[in-house]
Amino acid sequence: MEHQIVAFGQEGGNRRKIPEYNPAWKVIEPMDTQIKGFADSMYEQSFVESAVSTRADTTNLLKERTTKRTAKTPVKESQINGIVKFQVQHIERCLAARLESYERAYEETGKVPTEEELEEILAELKTVGDLQVKHSSSFIDNFLRARRAQVQCDPEQSLMEGCAEAHDRVLRTWKNWGEKIRIKEVAPAKIKAAAKPPAQTVAETQPIPDEAVPMEKQRSNRTLFAYYWCFFKRLGNECNRTWRGELAAALLTATGAYLLIHRVSAVAWTSFKSEGLSMVIAVWSIASWHVLRTPWLLHKEASSTSGGIRRVHWGHGLFGIVVLAGVLAGSGLYARKQLAKPIAPVMAAPYVEPKNSLRKRILGLANDLNVFLGERWSKRPPGHGPDTLKYDQATLDLYMKFYKSRMVGILQELQDKGLDTGLLGAPGGAPSRFLLPDEIRQLRDLAYHLDEKGNVVKF
Repeated sequence: MEHQIVAFGQEGGNRRKIPEYNPAWKVIEPMDTQIKGFADSMYEQSFVESAVSTRADTTNLLKERTTKRTAKTPVKESQINGIVKFQVQHIERCLAARLESYERAYEETGKVPTEEELEEILAELKTVGDLQVKHSSSFIDNFLRARRAQVQCDPEQSLMEGCAEAHDRVLRTWKNWGEKIRIKEVAPAKIKAAAKPPAQTVAETQPIPDEAVPMEKQRSNRTLFAYYWCFFKRLGNECNRTWRGELAAALLTATGAYLLIHRVSAVAWTSFKSEGLSMVIAVWSIASWHVLRTPWLLHKEASSTSGGIRRVHWGHGLFGIVVLAGVLAGSGLYARKQLAKPIAPVMAAPYVEPKNSLRKRILGLANDLNVFLGERWSKRPPGHGPDTLKYDQATLDLYMKFYKSRMVGILQELQDKGLDTGLLGAPGGAPSRFLLPDEIRQLRDLAYHLDEKGNVVKF
């Protein structure tokens, strides 16, 4: 007899029935308490998450209504349909979570549900669907009464119509789960039956022909020397087959190196030496590539359908030995040459004081002022007459024009570093008149309170 579960749909304005479970058909044994508790805990968590999500969606919908319209504006049918849609999604999530909780519970415990337990799960799915429809319908009724909205349709009928497809999907998932369980129960029995070999008599036993022996067993008699001899022959064969193109590539590399070095160095011997070295490096790189590639070629041939390695003349083996010896010798010589070089000690380059450092600028200003005052004092008229006063004013004007800005900037930098400039930076000092010889010596002393990086030196 088929099981039945109620699915809600629109069919002539009435409820549409699909197969549902009737507990009167069969006496169902109680489910394992451990599995039941584990499934209930997982379903409860999923139910709470779905309820929170539904409440958030409904709240956002009401906030949009409050923002766009006043609170006295009646609820529109589109808003009611939106709330019904959120409740339908909530019911769908609850049904899927209920079935998934049982599937995970049986999977985690490693047990397989019986037919009675599957029917009990089906009955609980129907109970969950009916219960959530009643709760959602009650919520919608209370919501509409609180806002005195006119009800144009039956909320419960709308919910059942919206959940019809969800009930169908859950029922199909439940049936697929049951079919998978039945297939897993039948498959081991068939495998055990097929695993029993047919009884053989002495007369039926036949020797294994030679052609049936795997190629690995046929090649097991090869010695280590034979393997490496095949390696050398194949290496020599590959180098002999491609030497023309590879030699041309090495010559092109050497020519390019010669042209690049010849532009920098005018010595011909240095250019030819570098050209020869670059050609040797190119040939060594190509030979190293052949050495690394040959084992892969041998393995590829051995694992092919034919399973055999092609025959190569023994002369190629001698050539392969020469190639490998050249690669190893070149690597050894290069490594010895590089390792023999003494390692230069890593030393930090000494700090070079910049030309425009504060200390050098102070000393340069002091020297310029000293020369300036020396020249002006040597040509100063004697006495204190009008000519002398006019000459002193000209000296002050020249100082203010050429040296004042430098002096004010340097004094400001010294004060920013925390040095006491004394009377030089005071009102009536260097910013307003030229310095006297004693003041120039004070400026020079300030320079010696700084190091080459411009930091203050404390004595």
